[in-house]
Parts: sequence; structure tokens; C-alpha cells
Amino acid sequence: MNQNDLKASHKNFSSAIAVLVIACSLNACTTDYAPKLVGTWEIDSVFDYHNGFTFTNTNPSPRETHTYNPDGTMLREGMGEKKQYYYELNDKQLIIRDLPNASVGNEMEIINLDNTQLVLKKNKRPLFEGKKEVRYELRYFSRKQ
Repeated sequence: MNQNDLKASHKNFSSAIAVLVIACSLNACTTDYAPKLVGTWEIDSVFDYHNGFTFTNTNPSPRETHTYNPDGTMLREGMGEKKQYYYELNDKQLIIRDLPNASVGNEMEIINLDNTQLVLKKNKRPLFEGKKEVRYELRYFSRKQ
């Protein structure tokens, strides 16, 4: 191999490494929430935001539990009742429906999901027409063992 061939080979190798590093970093940014979501979660607190005014309920009653199953069903327990729902994950969006094929669902954004904590954000409808309002609720859950 002459000097020019060696330089070209080194340049191709460097380009291949750069492409590999970028591909790996992009793959690391993609999170598959489905396996992490499966299990039982108990609500810890609820944070409400309305145009700069906030309220945090650190002792929500009842202490609901949500059990997410791998088959796309979720069992909600609270106030002495149990109800089954159907959930779908679309990237960070969690959609919960009463029926499996219902067109309307309760849509929430996953803010955090790790081994111990689940944080869901639910945007709320404005209270006043024609006004710029920002209303949302953050629900904090801890994994039950």
C-alpha cells in the first residue's frame, strides 16, 4: 500500500466510525417505555398548574393503583372499585381507553419513567373561552413491590 492508499483507507475508516457513533447515539435516545411501564404503580401526589398558579396534593385520596399488563390492559383500583382499561403507547404518549377500539382516549405524556417513578402529564381544557390559558396536571406514581 502506498501513502495515498493509506490516507484514503484511514479517511474511510474515520467516516465509518463517525457514522457508527452517530447511529449508536441516536439509538440510545430512543426509549422503549413498554417494558418499564408494566407493573403496579401507586399515586403519590398530583400537581396542578393553571397560568402560573400551582397546587400540589401530596396526599391524594384515594390512593389509586394502576396495574399495566403486557397485553395492553390496565387495571385501576381505588375507592373500593376496580376497573379495566386499555392502553396504547406511542413514543412518550400514553393513551388510555375504556374500550379497546374506542376512538376517544385519555391522552397523557410520559414525563419520567424509571424503575421507581412514573410521572404523567395531562393537559386540561381551558376554563374560559378565547383566553390564552395553560392548564395541566402532573401525576406522580411510585412502583409498588
